[in-house]
Amino acid sequence: MSILRKLVRNSDDISDQEYQDFFTSVFEDRKQRDELIVALTALSAKPLNAKDMSNFVRYVERDAPKKVLKCSDRAINIVGTGGGAPTFNISTTSTFVAAAAGATVLKSGSYSYNSKSGSLDLLANLGINLKHSETALEDMVEELNIGFVPPQMYAPILRRIAISIMPLNLRDIAGFINKIGPLLCPIKVAGQICGVSQHGYIDIFTKAMQTFGMNNSMTVWAEVGLDEFSAIGKNQYALTDDPKATIQVLNPLDYGMHYDDMLDLAGGEPDENVEIMKRLLTTNERSAAVDTVALNAAHVILLGKQADNLKDALAMAHQAIFSGAAFDLLQRTVEYSHDTQS
Repeated sequence: MSILRKLVRNSDDISDQEYQDFFTSVFEDRKQRDELIVALTALSAKPLNAKDMSNFVRYVERDAPKKVLKCSDRAINIVGTGGGAPTFNISTTSTFVAAAAGATVLKSGSYSYNSKSGSLDLLANLGINLKHSETALEDMVEELNIGFVPPQMYAPILRRIAISIMPLNLRDIAGFINKIGPLLCPIKVAGQICGVSQHGYIDIFTKAMQTFGMNNSMTVWAEVGLDEFSAIGKNQYALTDDPKATIQVLNPLDYGMHYDDMLDLAGGEPDENVEIMKRLLTTNERSAAVDTVALNAAHVILLGKQADNLKDALAMAHQAIFSGAAFDLLQRTVEYSHDTQS
């Protein structure tokens, strides 16, 4: 039975070699366009599982091993699968807070897939020009403590797949690739927060990150339906450094966060989210939105070893917001991206 038939039938009887042979033939242009479309559609329709994920990521990294930059030994990434409740760009906002507090952040992300504003949409509307060369990206991180992975750095096989199915849009038939996006960052980092949109993904993604040696990392799901930490409701997470990937619970009430209105986290189009972001980074008052950003930034700070415990990391995150340091970093990032743009 062919791998296509097995994928369509949702069969678990697919060997690692079958996966690798199929993806190799795609890369070498030995697969017809309709076969690729069938495979991507079938993978996207299937329930997410570790075997499909690991085989796809393993092939991508065989084609394009992760790049090692000067900051790779200290940079932290924060990225989500998408698919949660519609909010403002929480993770991207958190990167500026964490970096302003002293953490080194190298964030991956994408344009909108199943939301109105992906991280790259937000950055474009902020006027931030992404660095397309490794050297320019390294220089940016060294100068500002923050950087963003451009689409051009991702593995060539991903671009080849996108081109092969044109004029169909990759995002229309390749939900599988978007879901596992957090595992496809082309640059090696020292740690990662991976937000997932479903409770069942916590175990799958944590074990996948363990398989690929992503130590000092964590997977998180907010019970209110977010693929990141939330100051509203409880959060469940697992650490890759825990061999058993035990799911733990973080209750914001334990840290003085008493909120229940999800509307405070609502987002919109990229230009709306830009205004929300700027408002959050220039306030001196706590709110569900501010504390949600601080909670995510605090975990970046923890993984970056800038604090020993969550209480101290939260204090650093709040200070970065209320002192104006995070907003100042945002302005400097916009200016730097234009001043050094070739």
